[in-house]
Amino acid sequence: MVLSLGCQSDNSGQTSGKSNDGKRKFGLKPSQKNEDSEYGLKYYEGIGWRYIKPGLDIEVLTYTNTQLLDYVRKAIAEKRFDDAMFGARYFVQRTPGADDVPEMRRVVAEVYESRGLEEYAFKEYQKLLDAHPGYEKSDEVSARMYEIATLYLNGKRFRWKIPYQDSIYIPLFPSMSKTSKLYTQIVTNAPFGLHAAESQYGIGQAHEKALQGFWGFFADASEYDKATRAYQLLADRYSQRAGDSPRENQEKLNEMVAQARFRTAELYEAQANEGIYDQSMAERSIEAFGDFVEFYKADSDREEKVTEAKAHMNAMRLERARGLKGIALFYEKKRQWVAAHTYYGQINQALIIDVLNDPDHEAEAKELQSFANKRLSEELFQWRVRDALELYAEAQKAEKKNRPFTAQREYRKVKLNLEILPADLERAATATEIDLVRLQEIQSAVTADLERIQQLLDERELARSRED
Repeated sequence: MVLSLGCQSDNSGQTSGKSNDGKRKFGLKPSQKNEDSEYGLKYYEGIGWRYIKPGLDIEVLTYTNTQLLDYVRKAIAEKRFDDAMFGARYFVQRTPGADDVPEMRRVVAEVYESRGLEEYAFKEYQKLLDAHPGYEKSDEVSARMYEIATLYLNGKRFRWKIPYQDSIYIPLFPSMSKTSKLYTQIVTNAPFGLHAAESQYGIGQAHEKALQGFWGFFADASEYDKATRAYQLLADRYSQRAGDSPRENQEKLNEMVAQARFRTAELYEAQANEGIYDQSMAERSIEAFGDFVEFYKADSDREEKVTEAKAHMNAMRLERARGLKGIALFYEKKRQWVAAHTYYGQINQALIIDVLNDPDHEAEAKELQSFANKRLSEELFQWRVRDALELYAEAQKAEKKNRPFTAQREYRKVKLNLEILPADLERAATATEIDLVRLQEIQSAVTADLERIQQLLDERELARSRED
């Protein structure tokens, strides 16, 4: 069935077994057991096995190299792709060391491209570069490979070619994983070639698109890291450093480096917006945008982009403040007032003057700042002293019931809650209408309580070791 499918030819207009002038050609005979038909899978003495499609001129197998080259060039010009593919492959196999082999390999790749089998064309171009590293038109080949990879980046579906023929295929789906590998191959071939930086950027873009998954499914968050590393490698490898001689395409490289730096910061920003309790990405985004500003603040051509980077920084500082508030509220629910106090305190560090004066964020930033300051100056202290009283009572009950570990844990919380300045303790006691003297007594007594409980636990441990 596969061979039958392979018989579909794009050489319409040719009569099976006849030359273009209508005369039957002779001179090449298959082995005796195959002479029933000139077409199909045949074995020719001195040549080997060949699959001959209807419409192919088998006399091609008897041509000299010059004749064969002319035949292939004419076939490709006339878009007789079956003839061109057959002749080019035969030439490469018969004379692999000939000077014209690279041209014939390009013919095979171009035929694949004409049939929408760009991935197979890419592989043929790669074979050309591998077999002929000094090929003078390698830049042209690299350009075609880059264009093919970009087709797949833009959503072209991959295709699986049915074996033993060159035109029938089964359509598959777009694949950003395979696309990133195509770009990676281009960079590997020539890390500082004309299309290397663009291909490195394409790797990052492919990983970003992979985040969309398959119709929304199977998206892998690790693609963030892969994309970021691709952009970082681009910026590191192609940046022009002090003392470096300009490369041939230095202006283009500079633009790619700038785009990669900005995109890295944007990726950190995207991750920061997805996780309120992970502040590291917001900090990385702020740092990356800050690096961009530092690199290009004196570059008049990138003034607009620098302003945009500063706006992103303010947005990320506000996002970080939101995250800090969320974490602080989480600790409030856990009655861990000291931890909540720490995170509320960091909100003011995040909301620097640039954010508070930014028209896009001013209202929310000032509201967050006011909320945090109220917690820090009033409410947290009040909750801490109330909690200290409750916990102290619970600790005393646990001690009376001979539960020293529970008592120790509660006494420690009491001590932590009451480790505040005398003025804050007095203000909190007044606001909550709690006896200040009582709070001061507990504050003084809890240290002795902890020592007593620890001594009891030590005595128990000593007694247990003696028994053992």
